[in-house]
Amino acid sequence: MMAEERKRQTQLRNRELLSDYRRALKEAYHSGRPINRRDLVKRVLLENRPRYYVNFDHAYNTIVHIDSRSEVSKKTRLKQAMWLEIYQKVKSEQEKHPSLSLSNALARVLATERASRYYISEAYAYKYLYSVCRQSRTSRIAG
Repeated sequence: MMAEERKRQTQLRNRELLSDYRRALKEAYHSGRPINRRDLVKRVLLENRPRYYVNFDHAYNTIVHIDSRSEVSKKTRLKQAMWLEIYQKVKSEQEKHPSLSLSNALARVLATERASRYYISEAYAYKYLYSVCRQSRTSRIAG
């Protein structure tokens, strides 16, 4: 069940990434300047503000872990940065509303806040976007 939820969250995030990329590509074409797709992907990752695509229960457990151990136990620097950002926003909500429980503060953050950037690697994003764009071209040619 958790794996299905993670897959669904990844699909939603990737859909948002593709939408942001297509919008940036369209803007780049209209600017008339040469387009470097790697630079464009990097800019999309850093400049767009996606939702947090995380499971609530996993997020709650991660926030509790950070709170009790003062450390983020995720493998990549990007994931560590994402969880610290969520943690700081949850703590900020609790400071603004002292009676707010951790779970309610987290729910508020996940429902209303946006990430400061995409927390995925450039390599993953480029590979994903390349494969989707290639599939799109192939299906248009075949159709």
